[in-house]
Amino acid sequence: MNRRYTFIAAVALVLVTSSTQAATTVDRHHYSITARIRPLVVFWITRSDVGDAVVTRRLGPGEASYSLLIGSDPERAPLHINRWGYIREEIHGAESRLIGLMTESDEDSIEQAEANVRSQAIGRHPFKVIEATGDGEQARSRVRSIAAPEDYTFRHLPVVLDLAARNPAEGRSRVVRLPAGARAGFLSALADAMRDSSASPITYAYFGRLYELRRTRTERIGSVRIGQRSYGPSIAADFVTTSTYDGERTRFSITYGADGPLAEVPLRVVYQPRWWMQVELTIDDAAAPGALGDGGRP
Repeated sequence: MNRRYTFIAAVALVLVTSSTQAATTVDRHHYSITARIRPLVVFWITRSDVGDAVVTRRLGPGEASYSLLIGSDPERAPLHINRWGYIREEIHGAESRLIGLMTESDEDSIEQAEANVRSQAIGRHPFKVIEATGDGEQARSRVRSIAAPEDYTFRHLPVVLDLAARNPAEGRSRVVRLPAGARAGFLSALADAMRDSSASPITYAYFGRLYELRRTRTERIGSVRIGQRSYGPSIAADFVTTSTYDGERTRFSITYGADGPLAEVPLRVVYQPRWWMQVELTIDDAAAPGALGDGGRP
């Protein structure tokens, strides 16, 4: 499973709760991004406020939708890196639909990241698009690549979504039958894992493969403090996803509210997509850019 999609999905899904709502509710939270780069194995270089993330959730009777827009700002990020992604999932009873996109990049080193930045400067701007549906018995998905005419940033999400909708590229498709008790996708699996502190794995499907999601650590915190604000009782948890196809593992950590209006709302998320890079999101609603949308329906 693509680790960046895992990260994007992990942050988005933790906002979904299991409560039955009498009326539709919509919540939106902004996060600031801190990046840590390790040019040598022995130390990290930290840069704060290198990008933004916006998480939106909509909950109603028998349905839920949630989205995450996350990206670096080339004007603030180290190496002027422009990396961003978006994911939106809609659930209606047993039916689910997902669309996601992200800038294509497969850097295994800082040198490769610099080379990709140079390639973007001379006109190469690829995006990867994923579309998936589930019906409780089967999960169907398609992944394809599209080329953008400009080096779009996360602020151009509506433009790239429109470009993906108009692009006829077929891509690769897969269908997988879901075993008994399996969830149709990563998002619904993580929702159940957040509600259940058990270490038992939850099976789900992603792009025609089966995966297991498991909580590996849980710690209750009396009050978590971020910046100048205290957010009250919280839960710090570690998770790992494992591919049943090739055994690949992806790990991430989330600290989320335990009670009140911030219950199950992520306050801090830490993910390390590369040995040389670590990304941390911290809630920062006060600094939310007013013009930054999430691309989803309100």
